[in-house]
Amino acid sequence: MEERLTQSNGERLLFSHDGIHDAETHLFAPPYFYEELEREIALSNRSGQSFAAVRVLFAPVNASHEIGPEKNHDGQMIQFAHALRELTRQEDCVARLGINECVILARANSTKVDALISRLLSSPELTVDKTVQISISSIEYHLGEKAREYLKRLDAQPLSTHKLM
Repeated sequence: MEERLTQSNGERLLFSHDGIHDAETHLFAPPYFYEELEREIALSNRSGQSFAAVRVLFAPVNASHEIGPEKNHDGQMIQFAHALRELTRQEDCVARLGINECVILARANSTKVDALISRLLSSPELTVDKTVQISISSIEYHLGEKAREYLKRLDAQPLSTHKLM
């Protein structure tokens, strides 16, 4: 399982002063994401409206291009986060849950989620000038499922990898 963002890394805060955004990427922080997930689950259980989670893992292509919080070369993390936001809809919740992990909550059917995944996998912007490789998995919510069960299922889902050209 990917390392989670839960505290300061010693030098800088991991969350912005508002507690809603990740300080480094400006994507939503884990506490906000978990609240949004609970809202989506409640809405889905009441209305039957489907939603999905798309997990995006990103890793440096080689050790000289690490993009973790300690080694943020030339704003690669911000560039990756910006590209991720540009490729998703405004109503999607895009959060950074781990050092190299983002999750997108998309209120959409499987056809729209497949289109989103295709867009993400084919986007050269997400590779940050071919220094980052991404892997993606997704699952749809099952009625009555609890948040913890849903996230465990997402973590267990096999990843597909972006092919660098």
